[in-house]
Amino acid sequence: MLKGKKAIAAALAAMMAFGAASVAMGSVSEAAHHRRPPVEHHYEDGTTNPYSHALKQEDERHEQTVRNIRYEYRKDGDKAKYDRALREEQRRHDRTVKKIKADSENHIRQHHE
Repeated sequence: MLKGKKAIAAALAAMMAFGAASVAMGSVSEAAHHRRPPVEHHYEDGTTNPYSHALKQEDERHEQTVRNIRYEYRKDGDKAKYDRALREEQRRHDRTVKKIKADSENHIRQHHE
């Protein structure tokens, strides 16, 4: 019977030690959680800053506009009108992307000098 009591006492001691260890680890992981840097804001499209977000929106707008131009070409078959519209859209897109990138670089320069 003494062996049974010792086994029960050992099992209880082990359970208490495990419980104490898990409580201690919980507070350590909670403390580590509070030391983490703040999470960056994420936009719906998965980007993390306004410049990436603007570039992604511009790319989506560009793709939609090109699809519309192709649709109009399939509808009326005017190759000259199609080429002109594509050139104009590509110029507009390039200017917009260039401006967004310049704004981003200016922002980086202002905040990291």
